[in-house]
Amino acid sequence: MDAPADIRLVVTDMDGTLLDAGRRLPLGFPEAVRTLADRGVAWAIASGRQLGSLQAFFAPLGLPLAIIAENGALAVEAGAREPFFRDLTPAAFFGDLVRAALAVPGAVPVLCGAGRAWVAPAATPADLREIAPFFAFHEPWRDLGDALAREVCKVAVFHPRAAEALWPRLAPFARPDRRVILSGPQWIDVQPARIDKARALDALLRRRGLPPAAAIVFGDYLNDAGMMRLGCRSVAMANALPEIRALAGAVAPPNTERGVLRHLAAIGLLPALTA
Repeated sequence: MDAPADIRLVVTDMDGTLLDAGRRLPLGFPEAVRTLADRGVAWAIASGRQLGSLQAFFAPLGLPLAIIAENGALAVEAGAREPFFRDLTPAAFFGDLVRAALAVPGAVPVLCGAGRAWVAPAATPADLREIAPFFAFHEPWRDLGDALAREVCKVAVFHPRAAEALWPRLAPFARPDRRVILSGPQWIDVQPARIDKARALDALLRRRGLPPAAAIVFGDYLNDAGMMRLGCRSVAMANALPEIRALAGAVAPPNTERGVLRHLAAIGLLPALTA
C-alpha cells in the first residue's frame, strides 16, 4: 500500500496504546521514529503522564519526540525542555472532589504540578509502585490545605479498581467547567473542561503550520476522545474502549501486538515488520 502523502505527524497515547502490557515500548520503536523522521514525518507522545516522567522515560533514546503531557495541560517541542504550551489551575478548584476521593477506601488522590506531583500521604508502598511510572517526581503532601494552595495541571486519583469502586463516587462531581474522566483501569483524571489533549495537539499543529488532517492519532481510553474528534486521521487500538472504537476511523491491532507500528506498516508509512 502506498503511504498517505499528507501525513506529517504521528500522535500516540502511551498506556494501552503505544506501550505493551508490561509498559514497555514496542520492539523497533526507535527505528520507526527515525525512519519516519527521514521521510519528513514527526512523532508526538500525548499522555496523561507527568511531563518530567515522560522526558526521563524517552531521554535515553535520543529521539526527536514532541510531548503532550498531563492530558494536554503541557506541551513541549522535540528537543526542548520547557513547555511552549502551559495551562495550570489552582488546586482549590478540585478541593471538593479531592476530599470525596479521600473518603473512598483505597483511593489515592495525586495533585499534579507542572514539575512535581503531591500524593496523598496514606498511599501504601504498593500504591506508590503503581503511581511512580506515571509520576516519577512525586512526594507526599504534608497538609491538604497547603497542597490545595498550589497550582496544578490536574488531579489524578488512583484506585486498583477505579472503574468499579471509584468512578460511581466521583463521576457526579463533573460540572460544565470540570471534566471527570476515566483515563485507565486504575485512574480517574479531573481537569478543567478546557484542558484536553486535543487542545494541546491543536497548538502543536498550528505551531508547525499543519492542518489536523496532516496527523494520524492513536488512542484507547476516554482521555483520547478529544483528539479523535479534532479532524485528524483517527485510529483506536483493538483493546480500546467501545466508545473510542466508535469514534475512530480505523482500528489497529492491540497494544500487546505492537499495534501502532503494525498499523503504520499496513498503511505504508513504515516498512513491513519482520518480527
